Amino acid sequence: MKSFKNILVVAENIGQNQTLLHKALTLAQRAKASLTIMANNQGNEIAPHLELIYQQKIADLAMLNGYQASRLNMDINIKYCAAPFSHQAILAEITEHAYDLLIKDIHSAHFQWGLSWSDNYYLLREGETNLLLVGETQWPNRGKILAALETEELTEKHQQLNHFMIDKSQYLATLLNSEVHLLNCYQEQPSISLADQLFAGGFEEPLQQHWRHLQDSALRYGLQPESIHVEPGLPEYVIPHVAKKYHANIVTLGAGEHHGLIDLLKGHSCEYVVDGLACDALILKAKS
Repeated sequence: MKSFKNILVVAENIGQNQTLLHKALTLAQRAKASLTIMANNQGNEIAPHLELIYQQKIADLAMLNGYQASRLNMDINIKYCAAPFSHQAILAEITEHAYDLLIKDIHSAHFQWGLSWSDNYYLLREGETNLLLVGETQWPNRGKILAALETEELTEKHQQLNHFMIDKSQYLATLLNSEVHLLNCYQEQPSISLADQLFAGGFEEPLQQHWRHLQDSALRYGLQPESIHVEPGLPEYVIPHVAKKYHANIVTLGAGEHHGLIDLLKGHSCEYVVDGLACDALILKAKS
């Protein structure tokens, strides 16, 4: 299981979302990762915000361990960049320094002034770096991470993506003292006589088929049946609904598996799912 060792944070407006820094520091500290913060040239207030969060974490660590901690053992680098940020600049930074995780604010309009897509839209589609989009709600102790899998496609590459998603979800759950749940959604079959004849002939119904596939994945990773959820409907509706129903703090999604014409034909549901979430999203990129 690969860990996060080189993390990049894009802090566009830290005055409005200090939780972004808090989550990044928490994750980097527990993963023993280096942390780079890309800040706005006009956002020089990031240093005092970072210091306050940093000192609070030192105090929390000292209280937890019963001794005075002089500092957190973390490698932190702040880069001040020209504003406004652009996805091109972020992708160039990622490419140059080989980050394995990008942390960014999840709150972003799908359109900017009705003329262009947001940076988050491009970052979801481009590059190979995993992306953690976070909001203002703090991560609780003993929270939930919901990995939304697609089990209908049986190609080796897709199965590798599913295993990668569960691996990363469990790794993140270990860092954040959380539990992992698995979700799969499916399209209900139309009620026609042909479908009835197929099912009567020994074919599995969609619910049974998806449940079996998801259970196979769960058993491989030691997850209990109560951590498995199968729901009918489209991903952009089902995933946000189930995440809210089970109080998930982070939803894990796969992205970047389809390109070009296939992408246009199949659609890119990951973007629509993220738009509907009331929690954070970890987007894991399919390896080419």
